[in-house]
Amino acid sequence: MRVLLRLMVIIALPVVLTITVVRLVTLPWYAAWEYRKANFPPDPLGMETADRLQLARLSIHFLNLPRGSGLLDDLRLPDGAVAFNARELQHMDDVKVVYDRLTLAAGLLLAVGALVGWALVRWWGRAALWGALSDGGLLTLLILVLLGAWMAVGFEAFFTAFHGIFFTGDSWLFAYDDTLIRLFPLEFWSDAGMLIAGIVGVIALALALFGRAVQKRAERPAEASPA
Repeated sequence: MRVLLRLMVIIALPVVLTITVVRLVTLPWYAAWEYRKANFPPDPLGMETADRLQLARLSIHFLNLPRGSGLLDDLRLPDGAVAFNARELQHMDDVKVVYDRLTLAAGLLLAVGALVGWALVRWWGRAALWGALSDGGLLTLLILVLLGAWMAVGFEAFFTAFHGIFFTGDSWLFAYDDTLIRLFPLEFWSDAGMLIAGIVGVIALALALFGRAVQKRAERPAEASPA
């Protein structure tokens, strides 16, 4: 039973950490930070940065609204044209579904992990919990190293495989002049991936080291009290 409970914590940790950081990045601040970079690609059709950033931030905001909000349907380009075509709107709806499902999964895993953690501490002491958190941090780091190597070798291949897992067919492929491509070029996602991996990696490393230290201290036999 103890091994099973530890495995539940270890497996849940990478998912909870990653989705939490993803949700932090899918807030309007990230687009503003990315667009301020000197080497951020300009719009191929000449849209002003301020207009482009406004559309990007609203598109990201859409992910954090209830489904069916209709926000994207009402957005317009600076010339008054509809910002997104039907294919783009469908893809954003698909992204919203995946985003919500992953958030729900992470929330459930967090709740289960908290309950399991309480059981570990109650039945086997805090060393059992901190040992599981440490191992979960190590597992997270291993996954990051493998994914980081894949992204370093070829980010486009990683990007394609990622979409192939979460989306059906080629619904995520667009023309170069589609608004989604203009707002979110490949560099936007590459930087987001590296940022998410960096934040998750720092937290995972801290858990791995701190958790192991606490575990060893908790397992150390209490010194005999002086006579």
